[in-house]
Amino acid sequence: MRVNVESLSNTEKKVEVFIPPEDVAAKIEEVFNEIKKSAKIKGFRPGKAPRKIIEAEYGSYIFEEVSSKLISESFKKALEEISVIPISRPRITTDKIEQDKEFHYTVTFEVIPEFEVRDYIGIELKKEKRYIKDEDVERAINQIREQSVQANPIEEDRGVRLGDYLIIDYTGFLEGRPVKDLQAKDVHVVVGEKKLIAGFEDNLIGMKKGEEKEFELTYPGDFQIRDIAGKAVRFRVNVKEILERILPEIDDEFARDLGEESLEGLKKRIKEDLEKRLERESEDRLKGDIIKSLLEKNSFDVPPSLIENEVARMRREFEYNLQRHGIEVPQLSHEAEEKLGQRAVDNVRASIILGAIARKEGIKAEDEEIEDKLTEISRAVRIPFEKVREIYEKNNMIEELEARLIEDKVLRFLIEKSNVEEVSRGES
Repeated sequence: MRVNVESLSNTEKKVEVFIPPEDVAAKIEEVFNEIKKSAKIKGFRPGKAPRKIIEAEYGSYIFEEVSSKLISESFKKALEEISVIPISRPRITTDKIEQDKEFHYTVTFEVIPEFEVRDYIGIELKKEKRYIKDEDVERAINQIREQSVQANPIEEDRGVRLGDYLIIDYTGFLEGRPVKDLQAKDVHVVVGEKKLIAGFEDNLIGMKKGEEKEFELTYPGDFQIRDIAGKAVRFRVNVKEILERILPEIDDEFARDLGEESLEGLKKRIKEDLEKRLERESEDRLKGDIIKSLLEKNSFDVPPSLIENEVARMRREFEYNLQRHGIEVPQLSHEAEEKLGQRAVDNVRASIILGAIARKEGIKAEDEEIEDKLTEISRAVRIPFEKVREIYEKNNMIEELEARLIEDKVLRFLIEKSNVEEVSRGES
């Protein structure tokens, strides 16, 4: 077998494989004998029909089968010989199989570009000094308090106030026509949380139960729903229910409901949790700065198929996050699509760079680390470990999990090898 390899670009290879005549003849004979055993030809018992009759009846199938077997048996060996790994589905073109002649086929596919990863040791980083203050703890306690709120229907005949809990229906109209993505029923709103477009909740103040109201709001020019970006939308809102929010007192009893003996114990636990979160956020920022530095210092072409796969993955994630919150998936604007594409390119480039560093530094994910991660996932989703492992294995997700673990280990390694300067807030 002879193998030629040609670089069509930094990300695409063409491989030509030549199978010698004697190997072609042997494979033709092998396939013919397989077919002869089971061939059903009128007037002959299985396995007894003359060769010429079998070839006349099954000729095209024999040569297709020979071609398929020769390619499947030789392609892996050819890749090992030239030390190349395809990352896209190979595109194969073949010559016609002929007795006593060499068989030739060509395969083109994308590959990870060859490059020497640069400047990844000793990256200059700045880590902001951050401390948990008393007001941070108070804010966290109030957030927990909000989660324990009771909502009771108001007894007095009054309008909506700041802080009220509402159930509303609304429809948005553009040039007199209802907008599909701006129609909803039984929407739960806490007036003042400002989770809806700016100005929406302000227009609810003073409304009474059963009242309907119309008002107009203008969406920002970069809004993700392209059809309404930068345009004035007229809303029709119906207040179906007004409930008064009753918050629990923040005292020792409140703390005991949360598993602590006293309010001081609760504050101590919250402070520790916030400090751990700060440290995780700080590490995440360092990782982001490292990736930014690596992208600036290592430039190379990115295989188109990897970009397409990453865009598809990011789009699925975006849609899932909206759908699990009951939000209809909007059509992205041209600007949002461009940003998505650029993020995909950066993600793929970063992944390639981190993979190159992992190989160079011998960084791997051990079996026990994969097991530990699956255990963590099992606890988070409250599904038995064995079931989680079965899902990951069945859907070929173990390899992806291993890649994520390796990338995280590489980033931790790079932080250790970086020059990290601690700075106070406000320093440049």
